[in-house]
Amino acid sequence: MSQKRSASLLSSTLSVTLIILFSKAVGFVREMIMAAYFGADIVTDSYNAAYSLFYLPVLLFSSCITSTLVPQYIRCERDAGIKQANRFASNSLTVFCVAALAVSLIMFFLSDTLVALVYPGFNPLAHKDAVSLTRIMLPALVFFTAGLVLSSLLNAREKYVAAQLTGLPLSVAEITLAVLLSRKYGIVTQAWGVILAGFLQIIILIPFLGGLKLRPYFNFNDKYLKKVLILALPAVLAMAVNELNHMVDRMLASGLRPGDISAMSYAFKLIMFMMGVLVVPLTTVSFSKLSKTSAKNDPESVIPMVRSSMSMLLMWVLPIVIIAGAQHMHIIRFAYGRGRFVEENVRVTGLVFLCYVAGLPFFGLRDLTNRVYHAFEDTKTPMFISTASVVLNIILNLILRKLMGVYGLALATVFAALFGVVLLFSLLGRHVTGVFDRSFIMEMVRTLLLNIPLALAAFGLDALIPPAFGTLRVFLRLALVSVCCLAVYILCILLLGGKREKAALKQLKGLIKR
Repeated sequence: MSQKRSASLLSSTLSVTLIILFSKAVGFVREMIMAAYFGADIVTDSYNAAYSLFYLPVLLFSSCITSTLVPQYIRCERDAGIKQANRFASNSLTVFCVAALAVSLIMFFLSDTLVALVYPGFNPLAHKDAVSLTRIMLPALVFFTAGLVLSSLLNAREKYVAAQLTGLPLSVAEITLAVLLSRKYGIVTQAWGVILAGFLQIIILIPFLGGLKLRPYFNFNDKYLKKVLILALPAVLAMAVNELNHMVDRMLASGLRPGDISAMSYAFKLIMFMMGVLVVPLTTVSFSKLSKTSAKNDPESVIPMVRSSMSMLLMWVLPIVIIAGAQHMHIIRFAYGRGRFVEENVRVTGLVFLCYVAGLPFFGLRDLTNRVYHAFEDTKTPMFISTASVVLNIILNLILRKLMGVYGLALATVFAALFGVVLLFSLLGRHVTGVFDRSFIMEMVRTLLLNIPLALAAFGLDALIPPAFGTLRVFLRLALVSVCCLAVYILCILLLGGKREKAALKQLKGLIKR
């Protein structure tokens, strides 16, 4: 990739990162308030179980929409013009919203059975609460699905920032309702916050839709819509088996100690926070650019973009993983350690977080490589690989749960992600050959070696600095260790880094100045 195109990718990615960082920071505050107001017990287990059931169809629609709508909209606009592209967009919005309404109604009437199936370890009161909370949330599915369609269309038009603002409403709604109403109404306020958040997502996106002339329209014979649905089926199945895996995790956790489901949920939400800041901006921007490049039927031109994206991902993710691994207890203590979230909750959640964070590079590479396949309209290969990964994960779950309890469930997820990445890399040559040549592999090895001094600094400082308690002291400790470690990393890049690392650092410095 030319330096100009690389700078364009970095510039767009940085803009999206800043918005996501702000959105995730507000979400981080939401989780802190949730932990303080509700703690980690059977009540929060019921809420997390209900939210997981509600969010399952959201994820399924997301996998269907985000992996197929962007390339098809780009192809429709290229082949038939903007007017037909807008008609296709309107048609997609109508079809998916109707489908979301149907799914929400079905789940509403089957919610009792679904909770019993997924969470068999719940006692009768927890089961009843989970069913009630699920039914409250389900109408929001239509709003969330409409938001996914509109966000994908905006990404296709390279309006990346607007789509990332949709993460704010959930945080704002749940924080407001928790502070104002939770003492009187309890955890049910958070379920109503999901409804409010779905509505606010649409309100936020509307001002950015200039050029997208949307109107009620339905044409099931639209060839572009048919292509979306054909390509979507493997993507939905891949997400379905992934969510089946998460359900198995929670099902097995429901039979462990009270609060273990909440510990997994709190820890994994932090991982999703890190994914949102470090990985999602890059995969979002890269996917749109890869879709446009692959539409030109020139696979070789994709190679530099794939390499640049992978290099950038590892440059960002590895140092954060090392720092987070060294500071895992203090991260959890800062995030959740107040109110009803006692020190024992910190200990358990911190160890679960440590297990998960080790897999962050694999989660990121998996998502990025999946996007490469999707850009070439191949959703079948990721589906088969995802299925194989889930089978391995379930087997490891059953083994490691007996040996390590909830920590084994987290480690099984990491090992399965690594397995999936290896398979995705090995089969990538079916679309683009020569990505992993000797020079690129050596570049990846150099990136790994650059992180060794950082790791020594991170774990060395953690051993030297006494543990901290109290929000301010914990924050100062985290900030001190993080700044020192990143300074070591930047120095290593300046002294030992290759052209790509130094160029990325220089571009980042210039973008920050601007």
